[in-house]
Amino acid sequence: MIALDLFRFNSRLKALTFAIGICVAFTVGSFAFTNGLSTTVNNISDKFVGEGLLVYSGQNLTESVVDVGGVQSTVAFASVGICSANVNGSIRTLFAVDDPTGVLGGDLSPPTGQMYSGEFDPVSGQLNITTDLGSVSLTADITYSSNVFPSYWHLISWDDLAKIRPEMAGHASFLLFDSADKDILLSLSSQGLTVQEMTGILAFFDAGSNEVANDLWLIVLPSSCIVALLVYSAISMETSDRARDIAILKSMGANNKQIGSIFLFQAIMLAVIGAFLGVMIGIIVSYAISTSSSIVISNSLFYLKVTESSMLIAFASSVFAGILGSLLPIIRASQKSVKEALR
Repeated sequence: MIALDLFRFNSRLKALTFAIGICVAFTVGSFAFTNGLSTTVNNISDKFVGEGLLVYSGQNLTESVVDVGGVQSTVAFASVGICSANVNGSIRTLFAVDDPTGVLGGDLSPPTGQMYSGEFDPVSGQLNITTDLGSVSLTADITYSSNVFPSYWHLISWDDLAKIRPEMAGHASFLLFDSADKDILLSLSSQGLTVQEMTGILAFFDAGSNEVANDLWLIVLPSSCIVALLVYSAISMETSDRARDIAILKSMGANNKQIGSIFLFQAIMLAVIGAFLGVMIGIIVSYAISTSSSIVISNSLFYLKVTESSMLIAFASSVFAGILGSLLPIIRASQKSVKEALR
C-alpha cells in the first residue's frame, strides 16, 4: 500500500517518460541504420564477389532509362526495370528482371499477372497497381527472397511493368554485369553509359558500415547519460514533493532501506516504461522509413533493420542508466531525518 500511495504517474512523469522513450528510440534507430547498411552490403557482396558492374544512363540512377538494344557488349548482363506505383492505396517499389543468360543465378521472372512479394514487406491477394501512365491487376500469393535486391521490393513480369511504365518496353533502369575488365569498362563508357564497379561501391559502403558500427557505443553512451539525467530529475522532484510523506513513514517506523526501495521502484518503472516506449517508437519509425523509402528514392537498395540484440541493448542500457541516475536522490531522501524532511 505504501508503494502505491507514493507512486503517482502524473503529467510531469509522463513527459519525462516520453523523453526517455525518444532517447531509446534514437539508440534503436542508430543500430537499425547500421544493421541495415551492413545487411545490404553483405547481401550484394554474396552475389558480386567478382568485379561486377552497375551500368545506367546519365548521372542520376533514379531517372535512368537505358536502351537495352543499343548496348554493345560481349559480356552477358541482366536488365532491371523499376517503378514506384500505388498498390491498393500504398506506394511501393516494383521491379522486373530480364536475365536470359542467368547472370543473377536464379529465376526472377514471375508469370504475367502475378507478383512475387518481398519478404520484408509482404502483400497478398488481388492487387490493383496504378501509376500516372497505366494500371494492371495482379495476384500476389508467393514471397521471394534475393541476395541482390532489397526485400521490400516486389517482383513482377516485364510485360506487367511495361503496362504501368510504358517507357520500360525495350529499355531498363539499369544493367547488372557479374564480371568486367578494362575493355568492357571503356566500351560501355564510350557508349555514353555511366559505369560503376560494384567492388568499389561495396568497399565504400563496407568501410562506412564498419566505421558506423565502431561508433555505435559513442551513441549509446550519451543516450544513456541523458536517460540517467532525466530519471535523476524525476526522482529528485518526487522526493522533494513527497518529503512530508517520507517524514510520516519514518515516524511510523520505516527505515532508510524501505524508503529507498519505494523510490527505486518508481525509478525502475519510469526507465522500463520509457525504454519499452522507445523500442516501440524505434521499430515503427524504422519500418516506416524502410517501406516509404521508395517514395523518395525509387530504387533505394537500403533499409533499416531492427534486430533483437539491438532492442535488448537499447532497453537494458536505458534501464541500467535510469537506476544509476536515481541512486543519488534516493540516498539523499532516505537518509533525511524526520525533522529535516518536514522543513
